Amino acid sequence: MYAPSPLLTPDTARSLTRVRTLGEPDPSPHARLQWLGWDAASRHLLSVQGRGDAQLRWWDLASDGSGPLFTRPLAGGVAAWFLPDARTLLSVTIRGALQTWSVADGELLSTVETGMSVSGACLSAEGTQLLLSAPGGRVLLWDLRRSWLVWRREEPAYLYGCALSPDGHFAAAGAAEEQEGNTVRASLRLWDARTGRLLGTHAFEHSNRTWTVAFAPSGEALVAGTSSGQVVFLGLPDLCVLRSLEGPGAGALHVEFNRDGSLLAISADTCAFEVRAVHDGRRLFSDSDLDDMESSTVAFSPDGRFVSWGMDDGKVGIWGAARGALGPGGQRD
Repeated sequence: MYAPSPLLTPDTARSLTRVRTLGEPDPSPHARLQWLGWDAASRHLLSVQGRGDAQLRWWDLASDGSGPLFTRPLAGGVAAWFLPDARTLLSVTIRGALQTWSVADGELLSTVETGMSVSGACLSAEGTQLLLSAPGGRVLLWDLRRSWLVWRREEPAYLYGCALSPDGHFAAAGAAEEQEGNTVRASLRLWDARTGRLLGTHAFEHSNRTWTVAFAPSGEALVAGTSSGQVVFLGLPDLCVLRSLEGPGAGALHVEFNRDGSLLAISADTCAFEVRAVHDGRRLFSDSDLDDMESSTVAFSPDGRFVSWGMDDGKVGIWGAARGALGPGGQRD
């Protein structure tokens, strides 16, 4: 077990330090992409390893040691989440299979086939709906309670990472649009999450793909990360550009806000991640394992005290602010 970290803020995040490393070194020769996620109590952490030796793992952070509670094969794993009941995991594969797993004993509980390829996935805040995007341009919203398709749309673009707004009003996905001359241009799609009606699109110059999107907790804006590393804040619902940041040069693979929207974590399309202050874009912290075969999403814990990222050799790191770090107003935590 590790000591509690102060709440992460633009002040305390400057003193981030790794407080725990999970998993054992795995000398696999394959490239790895990890998807990470926390449960609502910030007690459990999961990893989907979607390339090479694909697998689903989860840890109970209240216990000592680095080994997971369970490791399960998950061919073509894309993403996974702890459901609100805290007893069940939901996973998604590249072939569109939705599977549930018991957190306590690791048993596979159910499998549902959606019938589509999947490149991006996002679970709604209340854990009842799932947004899925596909490379071929299909996007759909799935009702998990009834195993029922809410809506489906086809877009003339390649779709990548997707997101649902916290209030359930909007759905968005990163995209790439074919252009004349056999080139592609990065763009973004925004839909009404209740009906699937297309509300708008936005194109990004000097980038060919939008890998990732995330809605701000306030619901007033979203952020898009592109293959050129540009990180763009867009207003809702008109998608006007509010400002942009120069992110990782290798491309912004994943972006995520912390719970109060004061911090933005950005993982690069290689071997690094960074934490930025949202209000002014300052880089507060960055880390890299210098292993170009590894990439990972980055995930803030719901209690606001930690951030996790997938490291080299398939391990997972957890970072927290140092005790005594200056908090808001210059007070020590």
